Amino acid sequence: MARPPQLAHASVEELLRRCHRKELDHLIALLGVDARGKGQRDLSVALGRKLRWVGTHKLKAIFRGFKPAPYRQVLHELAARVKVKPGVTFEETEQAILEKHLAESWAQLSDEARLQLWSEQGLRPPVPKIGEKALDLVKDHLGEQASFGLSTLTLPGLLALAVLPLNPISIPALILAWLYAGPNDRILLPAILEVSRLRQLVLHRVTIGVVGSPSSGKDAAIKALFGIDHGNIDPVAGSTREVAITRLPNATATYVINTPGLGDVVESVTEEAKQILDHIDLYLYLVNAQGGVQAREKSDYTACVRSGRPVLAVVNKVDTLREKDRERYLADARKKLGAPKQDFLAAAFDPLPQLSETPIGLDGVKTWLLQRLLEAGKSSHEIAWLEPEAVEVSA
Repeated sequence: MARPPQLAHASVEELLRRCHRKELDHLIALLGVDARGKGQRDLSVALGRKLRWVGTHKLKAIFRGFKPAPYRQVLHELAARVKVKPGVTFEETEQAILEKHLAESWAQLSDEARLQLWSEQGLRPPVPKIGEKALDLVKDHLGEQASFGLSTLTLPGLLALAVLPLNPISIPALILAWLYAGPNDRILLPAILEVSRLRQLVLHRVTIGVVGSPSSGKDAAIKALFGIDHGNIDPVAGSTREVAITRLPNATATYVINTPGLGDVVESVTEEAKQILDHIDLYLYLVNAQGGVQAREKSDYTACVRSGRPVLAVVNKVDTLREKDRERYLADARKKLGAPKQDFLAAAFDPLPQLSETPIGLDGVKTWLLQRLLEAGKSSHEIAWLEPEAVEVSA
């Protein structure tokens, strides 16, 4: 269940591109970047470049053609200044800096602030006053979720504290002038802490889009797969008229999006919903076995594929097809959609009771979800809602 390293190794620019726009507000203000008129990609590049300049020795940059230092160098040099050992990945180094900051800053907080942060992690008093002890207890309590939980402790209180004390130095004025052009840790450290928080957010957040034309069975699929009952399993066509975004009850940051299509809803949803739609990790595209693949289905499925995210096409209500016609129908539907064989399944999320009392094809869909989310580098804890059988199949 170990996650692939893509997100742990992702550059700061790539990481920021995966964030929602609003999530970047604090970093924008911290680095003083003008975000006006910039799209997500341009803004991410501008933020990454400014962060690297803040952590770059300006005189040394002359020898690089006035270019900022690479993020790895900026991160490792900061780690050396705060006396922590850098890790193999960006995530590990950011976490090492974060933990040192938390341990050093804990004693500077008021008793009330410590109690509030302690309670937010689900811990009971007494609250240790020694930072290292508090850190160890929080990590023991949170287990696999420690990196995510600790990253949330940096806001809002701890980011406002002074930076960690650096190595004291006493040197001639000429070298002081040289150091004056060095990294600005009073901006850099809070910026790295914020990048660490954003990386953990992206690592843990799972956003699944369930798309399909009216009466394709989206609500039944969401209930069967995720245990979310919108009370809207309705046979009347068009019963789902807008985008519905729901957080999984027992997950930290797993969201399920129910939308009747893409082309006909994007213009009408809120800006917040647009950002979530833009950051869907994967799609389940449902086709009603009774209606088949028509122009609308082909168009919406193609729009999902064009997003660049994994898409699983599921022919729902397969139980209503005559057994002798089933294989021919499914082959025709897959051909019309242009779906790869490995990304095409049949299911019945709310089957006829005389045929089955439980959903048909559920394990196959969950196994596909698990495999794609692990490939995307998502935290295994965040996808623990999948059935154990599906986890074993993918191992």
